[in-house]
Amino acid sequence: MHEHAPRRDFEAFHVTIAEKGGDLSWGKADVQPTGLEVTYVDPIVAREGHQERSFIFYKEQYGAMEALYRYARGLTDEERRRRRQAIKETTHPSAVRRMRRRLRNWIGMVRDALVQAVSLIIGTAETRAPGAAVLSSQEQQLKSLSSEIVGQAGNAYDPLLEKHLFSQVVVEVTTGGETRSYCGYLKDYSSQFVEIVDAFANPRGMSAPVEPYGVGDGRQAGLDVSVTDGRLRIANEGPLVLYVERVEAGSWMRPMGAVVPPGYAADLTLPSSADAEAVRTHLGTAERIDMVVPRTHALVRHAAHRSRSEDGGENSGNAAKMRSRKRKSDSRSSSSDDEKSSAPRQVSAQDIFTREE
Repeated sequence: MHEHAPRRDFEAFHVTIAEKGGDLSWGKADVQPTGLEVTYVDPIVAREGHQERSFIFYKEQYGAMEALYRYARGLTDEERRRRRQAIKETTHPSAVRRMRRRLRNWIGMVRDALVQAVSLIIGTAETRAPGAAVLSSQEQQLKSLSSEIVGQAGNAYDPLLEKHLFSQVVVEVTTGGETRSYCGYLKDYSSQFVEIVDAFANPRGMSAPVEPYGVGDGRQAGLDVSVTDGRLRIANEGPLVLYVERVEAGSWMRPMGAVVPPGYAADLTLPSSADAEAVRTHLGTAERIDMVVPRTHALVRHAAHRSRSEDGGENSGNAAKMRSRKRKSDSRSSSSDDEKSSAPRQVSAQDIFTREE
């Protein structure tokens, strides 16, 4: 697989970058081999007074990334359509896609074996040839070249992960000494990243609709909305993943579309005419999210199964319709026992949880 494939799947989507330490940036993603750039919906006024139109995150900084998030409610209609298609291809992969995946894995392993073989030959010749120093230099160049090849081809084949590809898994993400688990579909992985789509963002029954919150509003546990020196801060110290849809202050409105994980805060400079008492932040809990997480702090821990209908969200209606059609079809072609066996299995072990390390 391509080393950049997990991140490239978020190309031209509205995303949120969460950096270790609590910083968030959100906007449309432009993914390149050297990093990624997030272009803001509207220019942001910095504390120094200048306008900033984008945020550039270099590949050397990936170690400082907690996760890259994508949430359906923050997407345009076209982006939602592309996301639905991607999830459909993940949950119901075609035979052609599976064969193409196997072929890429085989090519990657052959390439890796050839590079190792050439390196071994040069290493053996080093001990016999008088020009060992030259060969040693060539070996270093070869290793450098091989790392570039592996980087481009993404030769990170993992038989444990490969057999769970396109299936539901539980991913453990550890940050700040705390581990949170997410149940979703394993769409892709590389040596650096793991990509999970349609993951349940919060525990079952812990959802809250998008509603306006004023400064100091304490209805949502752990939420702190404050305004200091004309700068709005939306801090999430609670246990749930939140979604900020927009911010309003009188006639002024700024779309956000930001995912705010626990322990993070979203900052926004308000217009000088904005009255702090009139500021309303429209937010709620996230339902199902897509994530690209560095493997330095993310582990695929369990194979899983969790019905799409167990929680609400943008896909629950479609799931109900599919079940209704299936029941009608089953009633015409099978017994009631068969209908019972086709119902979604209930699970508890794979529920999303939080624990202290």
